[in-house]
Amino acid sequence: MTGVRVRAPEAGVRDVRRAWWSLALFPFAFLGAFAVGEGLATLLGHETGSAEEAPVWLMVAAAGPALLVFVAPALLSVFFARRAEQEGNRGGRVPMWIGVGLASAFVLLNVVQGVLVVLLD
Repeated sequence: MTGVRVRAPEAGVRDVRRAWWSLALFPFAFLGAFAVGEGLATLLGHETGSAEEAPVWLMVAAAGPALLVFVAPALLSVFFARRAEQEGNRGGRVPMWIGVGLASAFVLLNVVQGVLVVLLD
């Protein structure tokens, strides 16, 4: 046995819906990540909009929590998709992979940008 409980066809439907709805949180997560990143940079002494380049330690300190905020909807979609699958409903896989793909692309773009800033400086 694989540990998957088999129930009626409607089992897990609520969790599949929640997995899809969690994707709607990405625009808010984007704004939240921006606010967290800029807020932390400001709290750590970097003036927003200044011509001076931020030090690497500051970029890492501000980007880490900001990226975690952005990834939160993907984590929610994974949670609900896995719960639905435990109920025997595999319908949550699509929103899960969309969320993971979107979050991965965003994190990858930010890491590449950070590395390029460090290398080209």
